[in-house]
Amino acid sequence: MSDPDIVAEAYRHCGQLVRTHDKDHFLASLFAPGERRHYLFALYAFALEIARVKSLVKEPMTGIIRLQWWHDAIGGTRAEEAAASPVMIALQDAASKTGVSLAPLAAAVEAQQAELQGEPAAGAVAPVFLLAAQFLGADGGAVAAAADAAAGAVISGDDPQKTRTAYVAFQTLAAKLPERALPAFLPVALVALRLRQPEAPQWRRQIALLRAAWFGFPNV
Repeated sequence: MSDPDIVAEAYRHCGQLVRTHDKDHFLASLFAPGERRHYLFALYAFALEIARVKSLVKEPMTGIIRLQWWHDAIGGTRAEEAAASPVMIALQDAASKTGVSLAPLAAAVEAQQAELQGEPAAGAVAPVFLLAAQFLGADGGAVAAAADAAAGAVISGDDPQKTRTAYVAFQTLAAKLPERALPAFLPVALVALRLRQPEAPQWRRQIALLRAAWFGFPNV
């Protein structure tokens, strides 16, 4: 069993990482119940870590090797090394406390590896939405479908019509989600804002998240 102080510090590290580098997900997480919010910070810190590998390397193979470490850690084959990583300490604790399997995150790592070889990293997004909802106690077919649709809306590219279609598909599925899953999907509301104002400042993004939390996902 991990030292409680080490686990607490790991969660603090994740929270600061997300607050500094992913303000949208940090703010969305604040709408989650306090006792589960830190689970989301651990998940989003993991997503940040695997996404930034591409910017840290010059050669694709170097990045693929770095990402393989995360893939192995998720699979449990690098236990000693994972025990020294604040993000993995927190993520594994979140999985243990909630009973949620981290296995879907392997696909997110594989998608990032594929991107280093010139393929879109589309598969990196849906697993994060899925586990965020599961960490909040929401699961089932409706959640999985919404996670896939949310990913489609977020990564639909620069084609406004394609983005709008993907967002509307998500919006339909979101109406069937349990309320406790809402904070996991709040960042999708920013897709609607992006369609109206592609370069919206942070304060507008914050308002969009607040409105979505109160009134539901806006129409486009």
